[in-house]
Amino acid sequence: MFKALVVGCDGGCQSVQVLAAVVKVVVVVLLLLVLVLLPVHEMLHVAREVSPGDTAAHLLTFGEFCLFATELRQCYDRETPRPPLLSKLSDKSCSEKKRSERKMSTESLPKYEVFLGGSCNPTTWRQTVAIPMLKDHGISFYNPQVLHWEEALVEVEYQAKQTASVLFFVLDHNTRNVSSMVEAAYLAGRRRKLVIVVDSYTGPGQLINGEPISEQEYQDLTSGLNTVQDLVERQGIPVFAEINHALNCTAKILRDNIHPQDLGTEDQVQPIKYPYLQLGDKLIQVHDAFVNTNSEPEQITLADARVAYKVVTNKELTTEELQNIVAFKKGIEVEDLNGTELPLNEISLSFDEFCCIVAEFKNHHLESRRLWDILSHSLQKVIGWALPRRPLRPLTSSGGRDLYLGGSLGSRVTWREQIAIPLLLKHGLSYFNPAAGACSGRLLPMEAVLMEHSRVLLFVITDNTRGVSAMAMASHYIGLGCNVVLCIQMLTEDSLVNGEQLSRLALKDYNRGRSYLTDQANKDGIPVFSDIQEAVECAINKVASSR
Repeated sequence: MFKALVVGCDGGCQSVQVLAAVVKVVVVVLLLLVLVLLPVHEMLHVAREVSPGDTAAHLLTFGEFCLFATELRQCYDRETPRPPLLSKLSDKSCSEKKRSERKMSTESLPKYEVFLGGSCNPTTWRQTVAIPMLKDHGISFYNPQVLHWEEALVEVEYQAKQTASVLFFVLDHNTRNVSSMVEAAYLAGRRRKLVIVVDSYTGPGQLINGEPISEQEYQDLTSGLNTVQDLVERQGIPVFAEINHALNCTAKILRDNIHPQDLGTEDQVQPIKYPYLQLGDKLIQVHDAFVNTNSEPEQITLADARVAYKVVTNKELTTEELQNIVAFKKGIEVEDLNGTELPLNEISLSFDEFCCIVAEFKNHHLESRRLWDILSHSLQKVIGWALPRRPLRPLTSSGGRDLYLGGSLGSRVTWREQIAIPLLLKHGLSYFNPAAGACSGRLLPMEAVLMEHSRVLLFVITDNTRGVSAMAMASHYIGLGCNVVLCIQMLTEDSLVNGEQLSRLALKDYNRGRSYLTDQANKDGIPVFSDIQEAVECAINKVASSR
């Protein structure tokens, strides 16, 4: 599509065509951002890790973008299916659970169209925004936020939640949202019709229940919201930022009997197609081939690039393709190389140029010979993302692991090294340890795939962490029907989180989330322990029985 850039065209004609091409590529970038938020984030994160030197300002080069776009297009063309969950429980157990839910729904009356879940006191979004709009649309609803609560309402609320056509959840920044995050993540896993509004926290010092939150608590709560958003979007469910917009889409879901995943750009919703695609590993593979085939960290000869290309694609660069590369680098016409020996050892390529070559020739698309030269400087900083720069080298074997060591992370969390890993090595079991790699603050698709390629998922929520993200993750995979083992330790008045003493209200909020997760696990038949070693031993036994 960029063929016009490399044919003979001089003066103003060439400038106009170059400008048009730049605009076109920028539009493509923006469309990609709209369509595949999780793969874009993953690609950006990995791009920072493979960039040479200490380039903290590195964002996304044109070559990396070309590689990303090519891989993405191939996934779309192939209509890449969602990968299976190795930890998925048997169809029989999942069918029994669904039959139980259907039985519950037929016996439950009345049936509300919308369940208004999420943040409660001191928020007023139900009374001031949601309920008036639902009444205007003639939509029935159940409001769990009541003035006078009593024990009998527990069952009424549960029945309303089970039978509602749409579950409308708002995560309001005026509360910690711990239980709501855990619940929303579970419901997304159950693939219910979930409409969710995420209201970001404003920053350290923001008041919750009259108490300013610290920098660390702000990071933990924000990480929890990001995890929930990534889990929800991984199911193709859009996340809203504004309640009125979400309510209008809820009315359409009910009116047209569609799912939230069916909403599109005409609804001013960002469609999330193939959210499970993992693209970051492609860039890692290209980078590893680049650095392992040559001794120079930032340059590679064309002769070595020829070998690295074969490693990545399992194909040979053709003579025609090599001629085009040499002609471009020397600034001559391809015809001038006919009948001559190509100076492959005299031509040097950067990693960015090597990415372009892989993207360009992997499927023999020969029309864009000089893309990286014409557009790289214009597009160097089109996309920006604030990500930590830490080594990222996830295990990429597709064979699967026996156990995923999930749960609380942090420098003071040592149960993996001190308890779990020695026991696993003793039993000769393989594992994936998320604490051993980098944490981007988001659930990257390739990290999720490694988790989902484990037979048993162990989540340990320790009593020295807030554990918001970990609880949401565990809840989601319970909802998906995976083989999960939990260890949940309640916080006490003596608990310190990174040296911080929790207030009485904070302690109540974080323990409420732990209690909700425990109750939900018990309902789903998931074993829950408070002792870490007992939980690890249970997980080991589950691995043995799943083989």
